[in-house]
Amino acid sequence: MRIELESIIKKWIPRWTVYHAYTKVLFSRHKLPPSEPGDLDQLEKADRRYLIQLATRHGPIFKSVAWDDFWVCIIGIPLCTRFLHEHKDALLPVTLDLAHMFPKGFMRQMQGETHVIYRTALNKALREDTPSQLTAKFELLVVDGLATYVKDQHVEIGSTPEAYISALNKVSTGMLLQVFFGAALDTDYYEELTAGYKELGPYGLVWNPGLRQEKAFKSLCLSIRSELSKYPDKLDGVAARVNQQGLLDETMLGNLIYMVEMGRYDTHGLFRWLSKYASEHPVYLQRIAQADTTTEKKRLARSFVLETLRMDQSERLVRRVKRDIIFDGFLIPKYSTVRLCLWESHKSEENFPDPFQFDPERFLADDISKVQFSPFGLDQHHCPMSGSAILMSEIFIRVLACKYKITTIGDGTSVRGAYHWEPAAAFGVRLSAKRDNTNEI
Repeated sequence: MRIELESIIKKWIPRWTVYHAYTKVLFSRHKLPPSEPGDLDQLEKADRRYLIQLATRHGPIFKSVAWDDFWVCIIGIPLCTRFLHEHKDALLPVTLDLAHMFPKGFMRQMQGETHVIYRTALNKALREDTPSQLTAKFELLVVDGLATYVKDQHVEIGSTPEAYISALNKVSTGMLLQVFFGAALDTDYYEELTAGYKELGPYGLVWNPGLRQEKAFKSLCLSIRSELSKYPDKLDGVAARVNQQGLLDETMLGNLIYMVEMGRYDTHGLFRWLSKYASEHPVYLQRIAQADTTTEKKRLARSFVLETLRMDQSERLVRRVKRDIIFDGFLIPKYSTVRLCLWESHKSEENFPDPFQFDPERFLADDISKVQFSPFGLDQHHCPMSGSAILMSEIFIRVLACKYKITTIGDGTSVRGAYHWEPAAAFGVRLSAKRDNTNEI
């Protein structure tokens, strides 16, 4: 009801949260954070480093206006972490609103004991996957997906940016369908789920699910329930393990379906960034391929992935303020939107000398702490798939390094997409199989 009321007010009174903030401060002994005039959304699109410049001028806490709402930005992982810890009960994560599709909504917005129950069951099911099991599955999917892309390059539209995105999307979807639902490649179950997800997000993640998404969601629920009933003890995956715990209710199944939906979008986006840095730094890929042991290959690949996450993809956490907050002497009024700036925090010169230079060597010493680098969240809503995401990416870059020569066929300035900054729309790659294609991955 509160969200519906806010939507109605926003429709008739644009910038109402801005007016509310400036009215609220008149009756407070605390001031609002500093700022400069302008639309944050447009200014950041024009200059990705704009928030870093604001922090240099005003300090790590400052206000702005974006999408006609009152925003407060915080830069610096220790500061962001303290903000979340001190005011967690006054904050609501901003994410997909899925309460109309299944009870209790998305896990990211759950609070208190409800969040503990569902997150505990999910974590237990995720931990039951061993790295060796996942590695074999992921390697097969990456090898198959990239080989298909290479084969299709000879077709007229085979090496376009769109074709590469499609190939990466297929790989990331396959990985997550195996992890969550035990759907192996080239099975009827896999094809059924793939078709369902194409309907759920035909052109990418849909932020405001409508009737098409509701229909696709119900179809996916039926497919998964049906498969679990046929093979209650044989089917692998997170859903099967949660089901064995007796906890696969509508809310849990809905969360699993949408974790895959969000995850496949994020993962193939990360694969694009990995591909871009791979094409720009072939020497490092050669180093991975020529490493003497599998252990060393993994170590080098992991450092490549972590540096990519530091440079891109890991961007921000967003919270909505449920009641007035006083933080470090500043008033952050109710209805404000708070952006915890991870991308900017990861560009700290103190923690990362020459921070805009891509350098995987930073992560080889394994001495970077969570107060310096935290790409998967900061509080109790830290992404439970972080380990799997790194493993997926590590395997992707190892296959790329060991089996292919990668060449950029288009490029340009990075752009802000629907949810993340992305390589330029023109960015694409041509993959050439190495003559010695027998390198151990």
